[in-house]
Amino acid sequence: MPTNADVLNFATQKLIPKWTEQFYQYHPVLDKIVLKGNIDRSRQGGPYIEFPVVTNGPGAVTRIETGSEVYSSTRRTVGARGQIYCPRMIYSFVIPGKDLAEASGETAIARLLKVYPEAALMEFHEYIVNQFVTGNGVADNVQGFCTLNGDTNFNPAGTNVSGALEFSSPATQTNTVFNLPKPGTTGWSNQYQTVASFATNGRSQMRRVYWDASLQGKQGGPVDVMLGDITSFNNYYDDLDDQVRYAVQTKGEKGPAVRQGIMFQEAEFYVEPALDYTASTFSSRTGVVYFLKSDTWHLYTQGEDSGMETRGDFAFRGPVKVPGQDAWEWEIVLAMQMYCDRLNANGVVDGTANS
Repeated sequence: MPTNADVLNFATQKLIPKWTEQFYQYHPVLDKIVLKGNIDRSRQGGPYIEFPVVTNGPGAVTRIETGSEVYSSTRRTVGARGQIYCPRMIYSFVIPGKDLAEASGETAIARLLKVYPEAALMEFHEYIVNQFVTGNGVADNVQGFCTLNGDTNFNPAGTNVSGALEFSSPATQTNTVFNLPKPGTTGWSNQYQTVASFATNGRSQMRRVYWDASLQGKQGGPVDVMLGDITSFNNYYDDLDDQVRYAVQTKGEKGPAVRQGIMFQEAEFYVEPALDYTASTFSSRTGVVYFLKSDTWHLYTQGEDSGMETRGDFAFRGPVKVPGQDAWEWEIVLAMQMYCDRLNANGVVDGTANS
């Protein structure tokens, strides 16, 4: 018998958790954030979130010699508050009524799921990953999502704001990131080094950024995720001795691994296919490797009612009959944003594609 829109919608809802898990597996940063539990699902309904940034301790030490000393300080202002808006994006697609009418049986339903809702969600996922690592999501209308690329901007609420990781030394960084100006905000800058040629100083410059970032915020542990373009990754891989090429895998609860990486110190170094250092959003970089301490990164969504505004986490909404057409329209709603509360525990190296 033909498949109606409600049947297809029911099957889609059952498969959404599996498809979403595939997204987190594909992108190691989100996988680490999910596993560490750093997801804040906003229920306040406000347009933005504020978060504390602490770069020093709040007090001072008093040396006790006679026992009558007065404490030198009980409180000093060291905290700042970052701010980031949450974009709302909707990916819509239409399934013709003719396709529904001609679909009969489990095989036909599975084909419809592959051709329409699954393909739609996977493409939406790719848009977000591309925006996060390269920052060129304008053509896909996802430029509101955060980008790591400090050479470009993202636009979560109508105003351009700088990408998170700047390509200059901490002392010379001038961008305002997450509403906090780097000049004047103690400790609010990322680590950075550049590579002349990988054979000459590639690994040493990578180690420098790794340790500079890892030593910040010791409770969060060392840098644990690295993302690089394929050329940079291969330069590192080829530079290793065979006996120290340790492979790691990102696995879900079931099925084979979809990502493989190799160890760099205590971090897992992954190829990110969407990281294109030749894109116009990068300022003439020759290779890019991001060093991320996932404990400092957080993700939040906006929305609560799954039947109305949705929870904003790639939520499906619909179907709705398209007026004047023999077709039904579905929507995938995303109201999600990422932010970092300790920028100096993260870093970037460029020039890593130079052999």
